[in-house]
Amino acid sequence: NGYFFVYYTTRERPHMSVISRFSSIKGTRVDLGSELKVLEIQQPFWNHNGGTIVFGPDGYLYVALGDGGKANDPLGSGQDVSTLLGSVLRIDVDKTSTTTPYSIPADNPLVERSEARPEIYAFGIRNIWRMALDRKTGDLWAADVGQNEWEEVNLIRAGGNYGWNQREAAHPFTLAG
Repeated sequence: NGYFFVYYTTRERPHMSVISRFSSIKGTRVDLGSELKVLEIQQPFWNHNGGTIVFGPDGYLYVALGDGGKANDPLGSGQDVSTLLGSVLRIDVDKTSTTTPYSIPADNPLVERSEARPEIYAFGIRNIWRMALDRKTGDLWAADVGQNEWEEVNLIRAGGNYGWNQREAAHPFTLAG
C-alpha cells in the first residue's frame, strides 16, 4: 500500500515516543509531508524510551515500549497494565477507531479488563531493544535489557507477564543486584 511505519523519539515535546506512518513516493523516496502520528507515548524519564516495531503474521503492528526509565522501575510501569509503558502492544493500523488512527484487535488478551489498556499484548517488560518473528512458526521473540545481572530473550505470548520489576529474567529482582 506504499505505507511504512517508524518508531522514534522527538525533541519537540521532551520524552515523547512516536509511532508514525509515512507514504513512499513511487516506492523509492519518503514523502515527509505524509506523516500520520499513529501513537504518541509520553515518557517520564530520558532513558528506556527505545523500542522496536514489527508486523506479525496476523497483519497487526507489534510495538515494544520500555518501562519509562530510571533504575528499578520507580513508577512500577512493568506491572501496571493501566499504562502502555513496560509492554508489548498489538494494534491494527489498517482500521481506525472513533478516537485513534488505529483499532484494537478484538482478541487482544486484556481487552475485557476495565483497568487495562486494550492495546497491551504482553507486559512486565523492562526495555526491549529488538523483536523478531520466526518465519516458520510466527513466534515473536524479544531481547529485553536487564538491569543488574541478567539479560533476557523472551518468547512473547498473548497476555504474558515477563516479570519486570519483580523478576530479572528467571531470577527475583532485588535492589542490591
